[in-house]
Amino acid sequence: MVYNYRSMKCSDSNLSGLEERHALNLLSCLYANGRFQRSVLYSCIARTTTAPMKRVNELIAMGLIKETITESAPFTKHVELSEKGRQVAKHVVEIQKILSETP
Repeated sequence: MVYNYRSMKCSDSNLSGLEERHALNLLSCLYANGRFQRSVLYSCIARTTTAPMKRVNELIAMGLIKETITESAPFTKHVELSEKGRQVAKHVVEIQKILSETP
């Protein structure tokens, strides 16, 4: 059988942001723990801040995470899931549970 790759139904490119390193861990961590200071969240996810910082910014751009900045010193930045992010993260956590079950 010959397949025409152009007619194949594959995932839309809007999933590509979730395929990036740390994206799913960030969503599940925020789902389980709620609002986080950005720097604390980064240290929970990875040893360095570069990749998680980039990923948080991408998830904000996707509308899955929202950021708040305190209006008085020390002007900390906090992140939490948006409603859309909560819906996505709920499925991520369900997938993690399925994968952790022993066969």
